[in-house]
This record gives sequence, C-alpha cells and structure tokens, in this order.
Amino acid sequence: MTDLSGDDIASFVHESTAELFSLLERLVLIQSGTGNKAGVDRVGQAVRDFMKDLPFRCEIFPEKNVGDHLVFSTPAADRQGQYILIAGHMDTVFPVDTDFNWYREDDKNVYGPGVIDMKGGLVVTMFAVRALARLGLLDEIPLVLLFNSDEETGSATSANLVKKLAEHALCAFVTECGGMDGQVVTGRKGKAGYHLDVHGRAGHAAFAGIDKASAILELCRLVPAFEKLNDFERGLVLNVGKIAGGIGANTVAEHASAEIDTRFGSKNSGIALQESIEQIVASKGIAGTSVRLSLVNQRPVMEQNERNRNLYEIIKQQAVRLQIPISQEIRQGVSDGSNLAGQGVPVVDGLGPIGEHDHSDREYMIKSSLPDRCLLLACSLLAVNKHFFG
Repeated sequence: MTDLSGDDIASFVHESTAELFSLLERLVLIQSGTGNKAGVDRVGQAVRDFMKDLPFRCEIFPEKNVGDHLVFSTPAADRQGQYILIAGHMDTVFPVDTDFNWYREDDKNVYGPGVIDMKGGLVVTMFAVRALARLGLLDEIPLVLLFNSDEETGSATSANLVKKLAEHALCAFVTECGGMDGQVVTGRKGKAGYHLDVHGRAGHAAFAGIDKASAILELCRLVPAFEKLNDFERGLVLNVGKIAGGIGANTVAEHASAEIDTRFGSKNSGIALQESIEQIVASKGIAGTSVRLSLVNQRPVMEQNERNRNLYEIIKQQAVRLQIPISQEIRQGVSDGSNLAGQGVPVVDGLGPIGEHDHSDREYMIKSSLPDRCLLLACSLLAVNKHFFG
C-alpha cells in the first residue's frame, strides 16, 4: 500500500463521518434480539441495501427460527478460492419487548442497543470495504464477509457455515468491540455451557419427612460444590446462572434444573473442569433423587499463538502509521473468532469501535473510535492482502 492510498482512505472516511453515524442509527433502531427473526432480517436487508452497489456477490442462507445469514464475496475471492474473512453478527442480546430501544448521541459518545455489540462493528466493516471500492482498491482483494444472525446465543445455526468458510480463509478479522485503551483481541478463553436436570419424588409437603426426595434440595447441595470449582488464579470460571424447580410451596419438588457457564484458558483445563463437574454430579446425593448433566454449547479456546500475533503485527504497523492507539489482549468472552481459531485460522478480533457496558442498557460507544477503526480496518486489509498475495 502506498501512502497516497492511506491518505485517500482517510479522506474518504473523514468525508463519510455523517453517513457512518446515520447508518449506525438506522441499524440500532431496528430491534434485532436473536429471537426476533423479523427484526434481524430487517438488519440483513439494510446491510444488503448498503452493499448492493459494491462489487460483491451476496449469498443468503435462510433460517426458520433466527435471521438469515449473509455471505458477501468479491470476484477475486471467487476466482482464487482463498480469501481474507471478516465476520460480524447482526443480532443483539435484547428481547423484542425491551425498553432499551432508542438511539442517542452527545459530543463524545453514542448510546443504544448494539452500538458496540456489534452494529458499530458492522458499520466499520461496511464502510471499510466501501472506502476500498470507491478508490478502486477492492477489485483484486479476495475478501469474504460473513454477517450471521445468532452469535449471541452461541451461533448454533451458523457454526457449520463458519466452519465451512474457515476452510479457505487465510486469516480472519472480527469486528467485535475494541478495548478501552485500543486493545484488539489475539486470544480468548474457551467456553462450555451445561444444563443440569435433577429428578426427585413428588409428595405433599405436609407429610414429607426428613428423608424427602426433593429435587430442589438436591440441587441446593450441588450448587455450592460447583461454585467451589472457581479458580481465578488459574483462569477457571464457573457460574450457576439460572435455576428453576418445583410447582408450589406445599409440594415436594419432583424436578429442578440449572444452567451453568464455564470459562477456561486452555483446552486441557477445560477438560479438567468438565471432569470435576461430572464427579460432583456422580457423587452420592439425597436418596431417591437422580441427576443428569448435558453439554449444551461450547466454543474452543482462541489461543494467543504465533500466527495470531503475526497478523496483529501487520495491523499494528498500520495503527502506528495512522496514529491510532492499539495493543493486544486476551479476552474473557467468546465470539465467532473463537470458532474460527478452532479451525486453525489466524484471527484478530476486537477490531470494532470502542465503548463499554454491552449487554446492558448502559451500552455506549466513543464516537471518535468509529471512523478510526473503519480507517484501520481498510488499511489493514490492504496490508494483509499484500502480505499474502504480493
């Protein structure tokens, strides 16, 4: 990439600042909780409208219960069969009836559902490729964009699509939100989620003895044992986040359940944590009760390996030249970057705009980070393309 190209990209992004925020507002005001298929599909239509005059082929992957997934490919990607992949999701965590359904700006920040997680990241992706197209720089870049619809609930319907796209990806960028000091993500912890079913024996509470086979009582025995598996020094995190059971105060509970989330820093520690959970489940409990553990979702560890760090160094060179703050981090949360890394693809995540409090009604973005991250992604795409294809 020449300095002139970088200057031209910066000029385009600067001139497009109003459009950046106009598109962001349009996307944020579409309610698109994962379960709101119609809303997520409206986001998808807005993405397609924005992309329709750009040199991409669009493929739609229909879904029945969640939004349709979208994949955009440049002619160079179709021609070469190998490409740079950018991933981002269109869904948010907020349900369709949420009161957090507004968009607001002040001089410094912008507020609203998904401004950083991750409709702001979608805007970064779309304007980065528009900048390259406007300057005639996109024609020879083999590039594939994934916009999926169910990342916030574990990418259940898009996992196979992510896996398929990873087969021919030379590297991947994910435009999840960046860190407050400019961090991008070169490593993520792994995740496993479990569902626990406890069965007991129903009966009238008035006649229950000390040996009652209550599913709730058995669950209460198990939960503290699970929580003792937390080992923050070793990076092991377990949380029993939801429990349910029983039908009324005057009935011994025949059934109870729990949802468990775990995080771990290596594949082996994840295996060991699962074995510990299984041992607790198998331990002797209250007579007349039984327990069943099911693995319901998981994402692999995104290791901070040499290939991720090498990709980061290419991006860092552009950030230094552009005077955009950057550093690398290992992040607690998971993303589709985890799944891509699990397929052996070099990944840098967290290339989206900067802000805080995602997954809450306090979510905000630092406004200046939106054009900065758009510029950084566009210039990084050119640099990575040169690295791989000369």
